[in-house]
Amino acid sequence: MVERRIRRSHVPDEALLLFLDSQREALESRGLSVATIDGRVLASVGAKSKPGSPAGTWQLSAGGMDLVVTSHGGRLSHELGTGVKRILGA
Repeated sequence: MVERRIRRSHVPDEALLLFLDSQREALESRGLSVATIDGRVLASVGAKSKPGSPAGTWQLSAGGMDLVVTSHGGRLSHELGTGVKRILGA
């Protein structure tokens, strides 16, 4: 198996930040964030949207939590969702 990750961490909080940063670049997003459904931010990278700016959101469950993944001005991808689930489910 070929290892694609250059930067990695076994600490879930750090791993999530590294993963979001790599996905932000791949998805050409100004920023990505993962928060609980009640608004507690677990991780955020890049710039946040200004009011009225386009943003995409997904709701998913990982690690026993209901989460919202937000892309500020970019896209969302299946790889982003599965990566968040993998990291937080560990």
